Amino acid sequence: MLHKDARICTGREYQQVYQEGKRVAGKYIIIYYQKNRRPTNRFGIVTSKKVGHAVIRNRTKRQLREMARSAAEKIQGNYDIVVVARPSIKGCAYEIIEKDFLLLIKKARLC
Repeated sequence: MLHKDARICTGREYQQVYQEGKRVAGKYIIIYYQKNRRPTNRFGIVTSKKVGHAVIRNRTKRQLREMARSAAEKIQGNYDIVVVARPSIKGCAYEIIEKDFLLLIKKARLC
């Protein structure tokens, strides 16, 4: 579980990252990121109904939160990062999603 200080909470913060931040897309997820002025990285997780019903969306969010938590130490600098799950993530193994996540983090030059 991400600590409260490590989460993006309000819709305004999400919109700011979407509009002013940069975007990197992979096969299973899209990452939006932007520098922040806080002492830590913050993450936001988004899964739409296109991903699946509530059980699948919640499972996907738990997996993405765990990936974000484990990658937080690797990410240098202070960023707001929004991870958006694509519909293709449904039924995908954790290891494959994690590989895509780490590839996108490197592609965005966050670590």
